[in-house]
Amino acid sequence: MYEALLEEAHQKGLTVIEKYPFLSERIRGLCCDDTIALNAAIDTSAERTVVLCEELAHATETVGNILDDPRMERKARERSFERLASPEALIDAYLCGAREAWEFAEHLGVTEEFLREAMANYRARFGVFKKVTFGGAEYALTFEPILTIRKWGGAKNRRKESV
Repeated sequence: MYEALLEEAHQKGLTVIEKYPFLSERIRGLCCDDTIALNAAIDTSAERTVVLCEELAHATETVGNILDDPRMERKARERSFERLASPEALIDAYLCGAREAWEFAEHLGVTEEFLREAMANYRARFGVFKKVTFGGAEYALTFEPILTIRKWGGAKNRRKESV
């Protein structure tokens, strides 16, 4: 996914500096004009993917100085959740055998922290339940107290997995 995000940035005319030596490790990424910089201290490909995806959302969907506008930050974060850990991607991970949080995160190429934040975001946006059609079948995703995925249908067809 990281390579695809780099390619997308290039196609949109954005320059990505992959290892920028920010003075603070708290700054993971920054988007300014047509340049995205990623902190050199990022040491996993999963975190690099998450940060690049969010900064790419800032570059393409936010306008002006967003430092004082938490709505813009939230919008970019939500775009990242939908792109990297969408309900459909969660079902795909489940169908590929993911059962634990770390397995979902690994399959999606994201950090576990990002996955937890995505689940909290979905809980806030959708409530505790969302019905999703994927691959011609229907699934029930429950976001509370933990992610649960069940195939929608009669009792004999239900399978329950938790994250």
